[in-house]
Parts: sequence; structure tokens; C-alpha cells
Amino acid sequence: MKEYRANNALALAIRAIFLGMPLAVCSMTTTSIYAATEHNISIAKKSLDKALTELAIQSGITISYDSATLSKLQSSGLNGHYSTEQALALLLAPHHLEPVKIASGGYSIQAKVATSHQDAQVVQLAPIHSQAAHLSNKNLVPSSKNELGVSQLPTISMVATSDKKLVNVGKSAQNLKEVPQSVTVISRERMDHQGLKTLDDVMLQTTGVTREQLWLNNNYTSRGLTIKNIRYDGGGVSDIQDRNNSTDMAQYDAVELLRGADGLFGAGEAGGVINLSHKRPQVETAYQAALSAGSWNNYRAELDVTGALNSNQTIQGRAVAVLQDQDFFYKPTHNRREMLYGALNFDLTPQTRLFTGASYQKDKTDAFNASLPRWQDGADIGFSRSTTMGAPWSWMERENIAVFANLEHDLNDQWKTRLNLRYNMGDDGINGAEMEDAVNYQTLESTWWRYQDDTEFKEFTADANLQGSFDWLGQQHELIIGLDSKYNTKDYKQNWTSYGKGNPFNPAPPPEWDYPPNSWTTNSSNKSDTAAGYGSLKLKPTDKLAVILGGRYAFKDEIEIQNHNTGNKNIYKEDKKFMPYYGLTYDLLANTTIYGSFAEIYTPQGKYLETQTGPSLMPVEGSNLEFGIKTELTPKLLVSLAYFKIKKDNEAVSLGWQSIANSNSWCCYVAAGSKRSEGFDVELNGLITDSWNISFGYTFNENEDRRENDAQFSTLTPKHLLKIWTDYKFSEFLEGLSIGGGVNAQSKSFQSGRVPTYDPVTNQYGNPMIDYQFAQEAYAVWSLRTAYEINPNLNISLNANNIFDKKYYSTIGTSGYGNFYGEPRSFLLTLKAKY
Repeated sequence: MKEYRANNALALAIRAIFLGMPLAVCSMTTTSIYAATEHNISIAKKSLDKALTELAIQSGITISYDSATLSKLQSSGLNGHYSTEQALALLLAPHHLEPVKIASGGYSIQAKVATSHQDAQVVQLAPIHSQAAHLSNKNLVPSSKNELGVSQLPTISMVATSDKKLVNVGKSAQNLKEVPQSVTVISRERMDHQGLKTLDDVMLQTTGVTREQLWLNNNYTSRGLTIKNIRYDGGGVSDIQDRNNSTDMAQYDAVELLRGADGLFGAGEAGGVINLSHKRPQVETAYQAALSAGSWNNYRAELDVTGALNSNQTIQGRAVAVLQDQDFFYKPTHNRREMLYGALNFDLTPQTRLFTGASYQKDKTDAFNASLPRWQDGADIGFSRSTTMGAPWSWMERENIAVFANLEHDLNDQWKTRLNLRYNMGDDGINGAEMEDAVNYQTLESTWWRYQDDTEFKEFTADANLQGSFDWLGQQHELIIGLDSKYNTKDYKQNWTSYGKGNPFNPAPPPEWDYPPNSWTTNSSNKSDTAAGYGSLKLKPTDKLAVILGGRYAFKDEIEIQNHNTGNKNIYKEDKKFMPYYGLTYDLLANTTIYGSFAEIYTPQGKYLETQTGPSLMPVEGSNLEFGIKTELTPKLLVSLAYFKIKKDNEAVSLGWQSIANSNSWCCYVAAGSKRSEGFDVELNGLITDSWNISFGYTFNENEDRRENDAQFSTLTPKHLLKIWTDYKFSEFLEGLSIGGGVNAQSKSFQSGRVPTYDPVTNQYGNPMIDYQFAQEAYAVWSLRTAYEINPNLNISLNANNIFDKKYYSTIGTSGYGNFYGEPRSFLLTLKAKY
């Protein structure tokens, strides 16, 4: 009765949160459930033996049971986040069975011990005639009876190793070892340990990713190529927008990056695709609150609450809220964030589940950061790291609303259908001024520029598929077929004008501009409408070999650009196109898999014209080839090595800008770009021991543009990039204490440009202009963490980043702009409570 009342109280609390969402945004605070032992469990309704097998696979535990007996019992399935004990209890409860902990650390499924004669009759089991002898690699234990005459089940050990750990980079959960491409997963636990609060924080720690910092947003590249696509919960692909880099991570359980071209499911650019997995409601009641305080007045509060909302637990809810107020190391920038996330799980029927939710985030940044210039000859001026070239009155306000629904229906034990819908709506307002242009040695002057922006973005994605497995020639094979579509609109208004000279050493900003202005220099609308069908057939000729054959057929690809100032309107339609995908995995050993994959790259270039009267450039075409090996050093420690080779041809190369009357096309270009990127990734992820985890990622990359004398086309991509994080939890000596640390290190990066030469006669800089490399030499940034578990419900931690206070440029620019310092030494103290 007490538990029932607690659940009712929680239901009322969560309902109040959902109903009061618009009012609660400014007052609620939040974060995520800190539970390293919880797993994302998704098990359809099926026989109990198969359900336990799925649980072993998805949680990485050993479960022993009698397959013959339990195959006659039915399970209602599970969908949500559970600890191993919670999941077992829910699956076994209707059948009067219980999990018994065994010495090896796994569980043995036994009949529940009766406390009365009546109970004994309820759980009494008939003698068992196990068919386990027909199964290989199973440990058979004879049947016995306890004092009450209750049958003890013979056991069959189902051992799940780390190749069964699931990732959601496609349309269904996949075993990491069976994905024939490189995948990096940043877990909820690691985000909590390192204090990773935004997508930008996560990308900085992800293997192979280079961040290019910009004054209004950031770009991310992998293998020298831009990451342009993002998806949510394995749904349709969305375009990465300016506001994505500040997305708050409190609403997500994991971030996964598939490097290379995701040719099957709509993210064909070879930089890769990011997948964000939302936090899902749980059946068990749980609360967590977190308070943190850090350098530069960085204060944050988080709240996360979840649990069942009705007595039979068929509806579960979750609510997460964040309130953050912070300054930065560059002055006088200040940001305030409000984020609210709510989600519901509905078990509509034993075969049908609905996961739906919404999120709201608002960031208001005052005196937002602007990049630093250099001397006119390219030399570094050496500004203080607290310096920014933005006007103190500048501001930027960004809001984002997302609504989503995922519907899943089991047709039978082997087949299911999925529908994934998502609607994103964003609104950006920017009003500011900043100094750009190289600083003159004689006058000590740069130039003030005025910038204003008003952007509204709307995007709807839909994805529907049928997926399952079938038996053929004695083997089980898998098939996915589906349709996806994406429609987005972006209304974009901008003013960008020069104001006058300014002194970067003693800046006197221009007066604040009226907002909104009377007119906009740029006022346009872009609309994109795409639709495609896809399919993936995974054949298993033998137990060890898997062959993946698939492809994507794009039957609609349209872009409409309208200039509201001139009235010009252009529609660019691309031809229908099929893009194949091939993959192969082979199990060399029980713990080792080799793989290979090939994906085609295809990017339309309809708005680029060869002359003012056309024609349009042909599409960019190329390929993404990858070979690799993945092996388990221990059941919970996976190491992988991947070789990749990417080529892209026909990319647009400018012949000089020319305006075109009555058109929004760009002129004039030639399809002559020929890019090559080659290298390898090495990753080590998992548990060295039960108390010691590690994430190690190293990438070697060489990229070249064959049109430019084999020079690098992505000079900000370092040839060597290393990212390490590790954490150790003491179990006996200093019990409750954990320590961690890591390093991000990279070789030289640079930007190519041109600078004037010095004339000693006139004491001036001018022609001729010469080539110049604006370089950031190799550097390493180290971090540390210590945490202490005060009690099972309370934890305190301290993160220290850039502990040696290394001064470096996180992004290098040119003489006029684009130079951003990396963050100095900083600290973050966090107190977490969970119940």
C-alpha cells in the first residue's frame, strides 16, 4: 500500500509538471539520473526464455535458467531504463520465479520460495524434462526440490559479452561489434563524470572530432569532413543548425557518432552522423537533483524525476529541468539557460508502445564572444584570454522547441514496425557589433562591424519502417525496409555593415542599434523537401559471416530559395538517385570480428552555375571505404582499429563571384574539386576491471585537395588527434572515493591565407601579398576529477580542466578574424542526490 501511494504521489507530481510546463520554465531546475548500473532495455512480448536471453544481451549479465520450462511461459516485455535487478523482478514476478545471485556474479532463475502451504501450491512446478542436452555450451544443473516440495529449475547459462552492447546509430539497436563502421558512444555516466553539459562539450571529447569555433556557432569535422547531420532516437535525419552546439545534454542518455557516410539512412556526408538518445521514463520511482558551482560564476541546478503514473504501471513519465546562470573567461559575456524536457511511455497493448515527449530550451547571451584579430603581417598580438572584440551591449537570444513521438508495434516475436515523428522549431535573434580586420602597426586600428540577425527555422522529419528476422537455409537473417522524409523552412534576415575604425587595445564600441531595424539587407526563405526509401538485408551464410546489402533511393530532393527583397525565386530539383551500401563482418574468433564497408557519397550542387546563364554543376560524387577489426580484450573492454579512405570529386571551385540578375543562384564555379582523406582510428572503451573504466581514442588523418598541389583541404584537422578519459573507483581501500583524469592532445593545425609585405622605404605594409600559415602548434590539455560517495544517495565531485593552464588557440583564424582562445584552468564542484 505504501508503494502504491508513493507512485500516486509521483504521478500527481509529474502531471503537475507537464500541465505547468509553460509556467515552470523560469522556475524549475534540473539534471539526469546518475545510475551507472541502469540499462536501456527494450524487450517485446515473447516467451520468458527469449525475454531473458534479450535481457542478458542488453545488460551484459549472465543469466542461468531452464530454457525448456520457461519457453512455455509468456513475458509482457519491458521498455525503459532499469537496473538488472529491477528488470529481472518485473519479468519474473507474474510467474512466481525469482533471481538468485550466484558466485560468478550472474543470476540463476529459481522458483520462488513459498512462505505458506497455499503459496507452495501456487509455485509448484511439474517435474522438468530439460532439452538442454541438445544445446551446446550450456551448463546443465539437475532438478531438485526444496523442503516445501517446490521444484528447483535446472539452469542453462546464457552469457552475454560486450559484443552484445547495443548502439542506436541506425534504425534499430545493433551490437557494436556487428556495425561495419567506426562508432563512438559518449554515455550518460561519462557526461556526468566529465561535466559535459552541451553537445559542444561532448563533441570536444569524441574520438576523431575537430571543432571549428565560430562567433555565432561551431562546426564539427571528422576525417577532415564536416558533420552535417543529426538524428534523434534513430529517427529521420535532421540538418545541424546553429543552435545545436548549445543543446543541453540533461535530456539525453547517450550521444553516438557514426564516422563515415551513413549511406543507408540518409546521412551520406562522409563526416558522419550524430545520434542523440533521449532519456526514457522508468517504471521504478526515482528522483535526482544536482547543484553545481564553477569558475567564472557558473551556477547550475538540475532536477530529474521519473516513475509510473498509474497503478498497473502501463504509463510512465519523466521530467527534466535545468536552470543555469554563468559568466565566461572572456569578459563581460554572460549567459542564462532554461531547459525543460518531458516524456511519457504508454504500453498501449502488450504488442504496442508509444514514447512521446517535448523539450524547450532558451539561451540568452549578453556581450557574446567575438573572435580576435592579429597584426597585419599575421603575427599573434598576444591578447589576454579575457579579451573579446564584441560590443558590451551585444546580445543573442535563441529558443528551440521540439515535439516527438515514437510508435512501435510487434507483429510477432520476430517482426515489428516503427514510426518516428519529430518537429523542431527554432527562433534566433541577434543584435551586436564586433571588431574585425587585421590590426595596423602604425594606427593600432581595426574595424567595427554591425551585425543583426532574425532567423526562424522549422523542420519536420518522419520515418517509418518494417524490421525483423527470418529463417532461411538453417540461418537467421535480418531485414529493414522503410521510408523517410524531411521538410524544413528557414526564414533568414540579416544586416552586416561596416561602422568605422576602432582601437582593439582601448575599444570604444559604437552605440547600440535599434532592433528590429527598419529594413534588412538580406531577407530570404529557404525550403528543402526530401523523401527516400531504404532497405538493408543482413544475410548470414554461416554463423561467423554476415553480409549486408542495402541502399537508399532518393525520389524527391527539392530546394526553393526566395529573396523577399528582390522577389527572385528559384527551385532546384535533383534527379532520382539510388545509392548502394555494402558491408561485411566475419568473426575470426569468439571475441574478434573483422569488417569492411562501402558507401556512396552524393551531394547535389544545383545552385552553383558555371556561367551566368548556366548550366548547374554536376553533383559531388565519391565513396567512403572502411576496413577494421574489433576485439574484446575482456568481456567488458572493446578495442577497435579502423582504416578509412574517402574520396570526393566534382566539388564546386569558385572562378570569381558575379551577381546574377533575377536569380538566387551562385556564379561562377567549375566542378573541379577533388578531395581525398585517408587514415585510421584506434579506440579502447570499457571496463579494465569492475572499478576501472577507460575511453581511449586516437586518429591519424591525411587529407589533400588534388587540385591544389595536394595541399590539405582541411588544415584545421590535425594529423594526430588523441583523446583519453579514465576513472577508477576504490572499493576497499578509501571506499567511496573515485578519481579520474584525461587529456586531449593534437598536432599542429593552421589556416592558409595571405598577408602584405613590409616596405622599409615607406615603412608601410602593402603589395605584393604573400602566402602565410596562421598556425597553432601542437598542444595537450589535461583534466582531473575526484568524487566521493558520502552515502548511497549523495555524491560530491570536483572537476578541474586544463590543470596546467595551457594558453592556446582552440581555433586558429586569419589576420582579420577567427582566432579563439581555449578555456583556461577551471573548476566545477557538483553535489548530486538521488532517491
